[in-house]
Amino acid sequence: MMKVIFSISAMMILMSGIAQSTIKFTKVDHNFGEIREMDGAVEFTFQFINNGEEGIRITNVKASCGCTTPGWTKEEVMPGDSGYVKAKYNPLNRPGKFRKSLRISTTSVASNTTLYISGFVKPKPKTPEQEFPVSSGDLRLKYRGLNLGKITNEKVVTKTFDVYNGSDTIVSLNGDNMILPDHISISLAPEFLNPKEIGELKLSYDPKKKGDYGYVSDNIQLGGDFKENLSVIAVVEEFFPEMTAEELDNAPKLAISDRSYDFGKVTAGTELSMEFVLTNSGKEKLLFRSVKSNCGCMTYELKNRGIKKGKSQTLKVFFDTSEMLGNQYKSMTIYSNDPVTPTQIITIKGKVVK
Repeated sequence: MMKVIFSISAMMILMSGIAQSTIKFTKVDHNFGEIREMDGAVEFTFQFINNGEEGIRITNVKASCGCTTPGWTKEEVMPGDSGYVKAKYNPLNRPGKFRKSLRISTTSVASNTTLYISGFVKPKPKTPEQEFPVSSGDLRLKYRGLNLGKITNEKVVTKTFDVYNGSDTIVSLNGDNMILPDHISISLAPEFLNPKEIGELKLSYDPKKKGDYGYVSDNIQLGGDFKENLSVIAVVEEFFPEMTAEELDNAPKLAISDRSYDFGKVTAGTELSMEFVLTNSGKEKLLFRSVKSNCGCMTYELKNRGIKKGKSQTLKVFFDTSEMLGNQYKSMTIYSNDPVTPTQIITIKGKVVK
């Protein structure tokens, strides 16, 4: 019994000693509010008091991010005295919200704590050269590719792209020197763009004239003050008007026997051959608009471009692994006139070893 009483007493004394060796911060969470990236680093000082009966020293302050630089009282802080921990945050190239922590370690485990800083960084204005990083002679663009995104073949699609005249002279397009495919036309607005002025390239794209589906790309040359080739890219899908339940029931429906094929492990240089059964489970003839692979290493064979109702045919896919090594994940996309699922993807995966 005496041993138990002695142990409890010792623990109480020890805990009492720990409790006395503490520091108290007046604030543990600081919000800078909105700060401007262009103004540089911001700093806040957290103050604390040693409310214990023994001196205490901060041994380390670990920030959660290299963007936060800590500083602190290096000397031992005696009972009743105060100290500080500084948090300096650098907002350079860090626009938007932030919340960072500083983990405080001291000579007293009971005094270890975590401080927080937060706020919102307002990005600095971009220069025209930063806003329009792609140089094409005297004109500058945001991207070298003019991306139309996902479109349908219902009608001509028109989209505008910002352009900047970075020169000291007026620039314009020269129609005689343009090299454009028949399904693309482009104009500049305004027709004559003043120095240091932002204008628009107006691009019109006729998907019916293009006559292709899926991911498509065209290289174009605008001539005049545009010196570099540009690319026009889009993902073209078939347009389907709104259909009644009866029309949908009568429509063609594409079913694929296997949507995924795992070839396991093969030696580089092996040419794989796979077969997929395509079935038209609808009531009207199924037509294949296009079949495309995401890799030049894959080709296919499809004898007929359509399937009558209730009939099937085989899609043969060939995969050349000569230039491949490691884990592979390829896909073959089928575009059809199935109004419910006009785009279906077959995946091929496995591992190619030496």
